[in-house]
Amino acid sequence: MTSFITSDKVKLSYTDQGDGQAVILLTGYAGVKEEWYYQSACLLELGFRVIALDWRCHGASTHTAKNLKIMRLAADLHELILNLKLRGVRLIGHSMGGSVIWAYTVLFGYQNIDCIIIIDESPKLFNDEGWSGGLVNLKWDNLLMISEQIPFLKMNKQPIDNELRVILNGVKKLNPFDFDLGHELLIDHLLQDWCQVVRDIKVPQLFVKGACTSIWGKGYLDYCEQLNNEFTTLVTLNNVGHMPQVEDYKSFNSNIISFIKG
Repeated sequence: MTSFITSDKVKLSYTDQGDGQAVILLTGYAGVKEEWYYQSACLLELGFRVIALDWRCHGASTHTAKNLKIMRLAADLHELILNLKLRGVRLIGHSMGGSVIWAYTVLFGYQNIDCIIIIDESPKLFNDEGWSGGLVNLKWDNLLMISEQIPFLKMNKQPIDNELRVILNGVKKLNPFDFDLGHELLIDHLLQDWCQVVRDIKVPQLFVKGACTSIWGKGYLDYCEQLNNEFTTLVTLNNVGHMPQVEDYKSFNSNIISFIKG
């Protein structure tokens, strides 16, 4: 495990293993880089260079209230790529990590991106008259109430493999996530709208949906069914919820490897 200091003086922790073409693994809100345990092992075996990042305020990175914004996380990702002098990276983002990838394309374009994989993330978490595919029941009049309930939502349908559970419990005991400290980031995440950004994607994008995900509104399914276009391919994994990469890592790995290898 290593780290670097961002331009706004925050230490970010990451792992960097293997050689070959780089794959960067990005967690969702309150996640830790160790969640990618089975993906890292699989990608390394296939000869990829595997990099997993802890966001600011997450995991082994500095826990700080400084610049807790999605756009700043996208800048952190950009600085990681520059620090490691990477070209043609493959970005894999779960939930909020997917939101950060979309933000990255807005700020920095596609020059360093070979392909994108987004895992079970709505492009707009806020529901309004024209959109019902956001977080269940999230509207302007209940923003604070819903945001406080999010840490208690059941995200997965299938239990996490015991080997991975032991690893994650150890990591989270050592570096517990501070939900009060991270609340500003969560609010910023909830207010983003990436619908147009997703329509404008200019590199191959794989969208992985959990068939039993329960946190999104009814319009999310319609959105997913419309995703298949020139650049985006939809894959739905059966009998899993919001975290398919840990609930059914074998099926998940098989799909992402097929996509990455083209």
